[in-house]
Amino acid sequence: MSLARCAGRMAKHAALWCALATMSLCLVLAGLAFLVAGFCIWLAQHFGDAAAAAITGGALLLFALAISLGGSLLLGRRRRREPSPLADVAAAIAGVLVESLTHRRKAKQG
Repeated sequence: MSLARCAGRMAKHAALWCALATMSLCLVLAGLAFLVAGFCIWLAQHFGDAAAAAITGGALLLFALAISLGGSLLLGRRRRREPSPLADVAAAIAGVLVESLTHRRKAKQG
């Protein structure tokens, strides 16, 4: 199989996966929206419209805060585990300098 054909198949597969993921995400968001609307309607029957809107908004803000904190903790752990690309560059430069200095000393001694 040629490289162009293989690349075409990979691009088609990626596009189909992306479309499927996008559709799934839209359906999940629609489902969550209906759950929030149902929760708000249920609260409105028990507490009134204004209180239901306030409770629903507060619950959504707390949920967003929990997701933000959880995401920042996960990303913070991931960042700590990955070495910095600048550290690799600095190590390479240090290696070149050490090699250069040792080469000069050998040249002077020899």
